[in-house]
Amino acid sequence: MRVFNSPPPSEAQTRTKILQAALKLFASQGFDGTTTRDLAQAAGVAEGTLFRHFPNKKAILVEVATAGWVDILTDLLTELSEMGSYKAVAQVMRRRMWNLQKTPT
Repeated sequence: MRVFNSPPPSEAQTRTKILQAALKLFASQGFDGTTTRDLAQAAGVAEGTLFRHFPNKKAILVEVATAGWVDILTDLLTELSEMGSYKAVAQVMRRRMWNLQKTPT
């Protein structure tokens, strides 16, 4: 009888699972209230695997906190570069700040 096992998750998938677990735990327990053991367990990986992907818990926090900013800033810079006037740039900046304020965290 042949048993087919699913392939192990890729490095990128494992890293993503760790970051998703960190986002959830940091939001609910806080950074100081979350241990690397908690993170590993929530991500479904061994604690050693966590440290293969990140040197420490602070590095995970930095990645979670900065995720998405590259896309946001790229979009903003693209929009700003297409505008010719100071007033248009100011309008875009106001609109972006308003959107950030109304988006729930």
